[in-house]
Amino acid sequence: MPIWKKNIFVNAIKARMLQERRTTEEIIRDYPALTAEEKEEILSAIG
Repeated sequence: MPIWKKNIFVNAIKARMLQERRTTEEIIRDYPALTAEEKEEILSAIG
């Protein structure tokens, strides 16, 4: 996954975590077009 794409998803998910009070796993399920590898990369970047 390109760095720019990962950064967009990381920032979007972090913002949604604060606003919606949901976990990263709950939010990442809202993106079915992402592959399992991309999801894992995003989750590891978030920590």
